[in-house]
Order: sequence, then C-alpha cells, then structure tokens
Amino acid sequence: ARRTQRELLDLLRAEEAAGRAARIRPLWITNVVAADVTPAVALRIAARADVHHLSHNPQIPIFDVPVEGPPPARSGNIECGVELMGAPDVWNDYDLIGRGVVVGLIDSGTCYRHPDLENHIWNNPGEVPDNGIDDDSNGYVDDVVGWNFHLDNNDPDDFLGHGTHVGGTIVGDGTSGTITGMAQGAKLMLLRVSGQITEQEQMWVWGAMQYVADNGAHIMSMSYGWRHDWGPDRRVWRDVSLNAIAMGTVPVIAAHNFGTCCPPTDNVATPGDVPENITIGATDCADFIASFSSRGPVTWEDVDPYNDWPYPPGKMKPTVSAPGVDTNSTRRCTGYTTLSGTSMATPHASGAVALMLEANPTLTVAQIKQILIDTAVDLGDPGWDNAYGAGRINAYAAVEAALDAGGAPGDVDGDGDVDFDDLLRLLAAWGPVADCPPTIPEDVDEDCEVDFDDLLIVLASWTD
Repeated sequence: ARRTQRELLDLLRAEEAAGRAARIRPLWITNVVAADVTPAVALRIAARADVHHLSHNPQIPIFDVPVEGPPPARSGNIECGVELMGAPDVWNDYDLIGRGVVVGLIDSGTCYRHPDLENHIWNNPGEVPDNGIDDDSNGYVDDVVGWNFHLDNNDPDDFLGHGTHVGGTIVGDGTSGTITGMAQGAKLMLLRVSGQITEQEQMWVWGAMQYVADNGAHIMSMSYGWRHDWGPDRRVWRDVSLNAIAMGTVPVIAAHNFGTCCPPTDNVATPGDVPENITIGATDCADFIASFSSRGPVTWEDVDPYNDWPYPPGKMKPTVSAPGVDTNSTRRCTGYTTLSGTSMATPHASGAVALMLEANPTLTVAQIKQILIDTAVDLGDPGWDNAYGAGRINAYAAVEAALDAGGAPGDVDGDGDVDFDDLLRLLAAWGPVADCPPTIPEDVDEDCEVDFDDLLIVLASWTD
C-alpha cells in the first residue's frame, strides 16, 4: 500500500494545499485511500491508471436505534440474555470471566466513566498519556483507550448511548445493581466511528477495523451495517474483513434489523453479509426469533473478484443468534436502559467468544466459528436456517468445547498436535464439502473444499 499509494497521495496533498481536498486517510489493511474532494478532483482520481475504482461514500443511518424504555422488572440481578446463554454457570463452574481478552468495540463511542464499565477499559500499554507523542508509533497520538475516527482525536466518548449499551452487554459488572455483561474480565478497546446518526462513513469503520487488528484486540464487536441499496463497497468490506481475520481477529457482526424487507439476498447488511464473518441474528429471552432480525441468505456472485455463493441457494446467514430483545444494559453515562436489535445480540456473542478465549487462548478464528455453530441450541427449522443460523449461542457448551479443542490451525482431530493423523484425515476427505455450511474439520480454511490450501495450513502448523 505504501508503495502503490505514493503518487496518488502526492496529488491529494497538492489538492489539499489548494483547498480542494481534506481529511486524506490512507489504509493498508486493504489498499484504499479516502479523502474529501471536489467533484473535479474526484473525476481526476477516477481517471488515473493506478486507481482501480472510486466509490462515493454513503452517509446513511447504520445503527439500529430502537425506542428506549425503562429497565424491565426482573427477578434477580443478572440480565436475562446473559442468564439464558449460560454465562453465570461458566463463571461459577470454571472461574472464567474473559480475563486477558481485549474486545475492539467499534460503535458510537462508549461512556468509559460509567460505574459498571470504568474498570473494564483497555489501556494502551505502549502509550504515555497526554504527552502529545505517538509513543508506540502506531500512527495515533495519545490513544490511551482507543480512538475517535470521526473527529480524529483520542477521545472515543459516546455521543448516542448505543455504544455504551453494547459495551455493557460485554463487560458490565453490576456495580450499579444489575450484571449486564457476559465477560466482566475482558477489556474494551474503544473506537468511535460516527458523529451523528445520519453520518456514518465506511472509511472511518475500515480505519477502526485496521486499528483493532493492528493493536492486538482479540475480537471485533460491530453492531451496525449498510443495506445493499445504500451502496456499500462490498468488495472492500470483504477485503478488510478477510485481512483482519488473517491477523487473528475474531469478527462478530450484527445481521441488522431489516427482517425480510428486501429481495431475498439483500436483508443481511454489509459487513454481516461477508461469508467469513460471524454474523449474529437476534432472539428474545424465550428463544423466539425477533421479527426485525435480518434473514439470509446472501450472495456474492456479482461482486468482483469474489463472484461466489451464487443464488439460489446462496450463503446461509446469520451464522448464529443471541438474545437481543428488550436487553437491559448500561445507559449513557449512568444507570440502565433497555434496547432491542441485533446490535444487542452481537455483544452477547462477543462476550461468549471472550469466555471461550480465556478458556483456550490458542483457538483460531475458524475454530471459534465452528464451535459456536456446533454447540448452538437448534431453533426454528431443524438444522441451519436463514432465521436463526445454526441456532442460539450456548456459551456454556461453547466454553466446554473450547476447553477440549486443539490449539493450532490444522489440528483436525482436536488432540492438541498437528501431526500425521491430521494429514491422513485431510487426504481422506479431499475434495468438495458435501454439506457446506456447516463445514467439516478437514476444511481448515472453511472454503467448502478440502484442498491444497488446507494441506499448506496443516504443514505450516506441524508440531510432531
């Protein structure tokens, strides 16, 4: 990216000096440059031989912001979705609360002063606070708790309340009276990507995803999305998602709240429609699918260069579901409130993944995804369906499977070693995967084909 972007960046900086460009932002997680430019400059850029394509940045409401209500009257002090998924049993039986796990929360910001959250905020170990220096040379000055990509500063405070509510479902510790968090031992890395509900730029989110992966967060929790008719650059979204996954970051993404509003393959929003992402639908605490929860399938047959998952049947989505109706969680910046949406289901799933990663820090993204699928509580139509996905997440069963899982990619038989037995199993399964999804353990890279790529992963992880 540094090599190929040089001449374009020189042009943009010259235009910036002339007042025709601003907010120039190069990325490397995919080879993209963003800037605010005049129409004339945009046309010049589009005509350049070193520019593959130019896309206009849609500014559309991407958060689902339902009507806020009072906290529900419940017996006990644990939020119902946390209880339903079995998190308290994980805490009590295994003493696992997500310790050592960092969740990159990409949202409207987070009120990190909330009493239930203030002790669960990531602190950048390489940064000296308030000295005006980029101590860790990551491109961000004084990014002690994260970054505000909207205002380009180091204060990711919440402007809306959405991100605070989501964060409370991941780590809320009950200081104010109700335990709302799945994994109170985890830490939140805070990334704000919006300035108002109608001002959401794709580039801000791509930058936040790059930040999360580059700065070592284990999970990206993203409760937002673009409907296809809003014009998201789907190719870039998939590029960014795949590269973040390749860096070891677990992407947990909302399916969004469009129900069956649209053509059959257009209900799940981008980037929840990315096949490799873990996409979350919403249920209520009685295990019924929420009417608003976006249904699959999705297709990428018309998105170059991927051109896969042709419809019919397309790719089933969501991957799994979690509670997201009348979710009680932290309010900006004190107390609690209830909200509904796949935005509320997604942090339940992120918290479950945090518990899994404390149980087994060696789990790969592919292993985590498969465990969530294999241990989900089957709901709706038998097997995988386009409403619930594989079913509602069972955090307790997922943690048990994580404890039993092998640690390295290519550990097909789950015995903790990548060895000749794994190679034999892979060779015996060589060829297309008949029932995909779900995949089989031999399909290490989850591309629905046991092939040379899987063999390379096994050989690269060889431990015997």
